[in-house]
Amino acid sequence: MAWFDFLKYGNELAELLIEGQNPYSASLLQAADVATLQPHMHASDRAIAYVQGRVVLAGRGLWVLTERHLLIAQQANGHQVHAHPLNEVSKAQCVRGKYGYTLRVTIAGQQFSMYGASATLSAMFYQALGQTVDCAAVFKPPQLDADDLAQGAHHFAHAASLLHPATQAVA
Repeated sequence: MAWFDFLKYGNELAELLIEGQNPYSASLLQAADVATLQPHMHASDRAIAYVQGRVVLAGRGLWVLTERHLLIAQQANGHQVHAHPLNEVSKAQCVRGKYGYTLRVTIAGQQFSMYGASATLSAMFYQALGQTVDCAAVFKPPQLDADDLAQGAHHFAHAASLLHPATQAVA
């Protein structure tokens, strides 16, 4: 099975290990992501931000921040999504490492983490998370310019429109 995973994700993993960045971490949400997440989105709960990366021994990870929840999806769990109320998040951390940014949250005593995340999406996600959750200062924060911020805002608006198409049509 590990050999099959290497063949399937080899280019991504090679770029992550050699270049130190995940080529898919700054991409827009895909249709499969939306299909996985939509059943967990409440009608009154709007998507604010998301971040993509890798989870140790679990493949691709996706976190979506809504007004009241943190949705955590991992590839190894059969694309299962766990919705955690933000009031259960006790601690959050964002650290720049060798393979991009690593995000960690502690929810009900359990730690979740993701590495290889985009600098732009991580910083913007973490800032939005910090509006409702106690977040430690970012270790080695990225220097974002106006283009980076515009790209992140576009990604988040795109995700919100896909996850709540009815809301977008009314707006």
